[in-house]
Amino acid sequence: MKMTPGKKFLVDTNVLLEATDAGRPLHDRAIELFRVAPARGADLLLATQNLREYLVVATRPVANNGLEMPMPDALENLCRFRRRAAVVGESLPASERFLRWAAQFELSGKRLHDLQILATSVAAGMDGLITANPRDFPDTGEIKVISLAELSFEPG
Repeated sequence: MKMTPGKKFLVDTNVLLEATDAGRPLHDRAIELFRVAPARGADLLLATQNLREYLVVATRPVANNGLEMPMPDALENLCRFRRRAAVVGESLPASERFLRWAAQFELSGKRLHDLQILATSVAAGMDGLITANPRDFPDTGEIKVISLAELSFEPG
């Protein structure tokens, strides 16, 4: 899927982490996403859940798979992301869809976090969900899950 005017994309938390950590494999692509999409008229959005998840991982110790950032630095990063991406809140329709899909796909544990992100994307009318880990999301047939690694930054 290309970054075209009027398209709306929810950005998964792992894309924020890729953009933050220069040692991650998709760091440059994540930075490019936040630079190119707004310039092309595509809208990037973050769910309120993304903000929470980002702060959890960014401030968690490296030994626990975190970035061990001081909270002020993590909050400043979120401010920078929010200059390029609007925030969408969780909604009752998203919660209803989440519960329906949880039963349908029989997911459990951490996969439920991703399912809520997907439900929020659909309920908010997104054209796609951009993630570094597309296999984390079930195919609902209602939204395109787009791999950051395969996202096209070509015009038009």
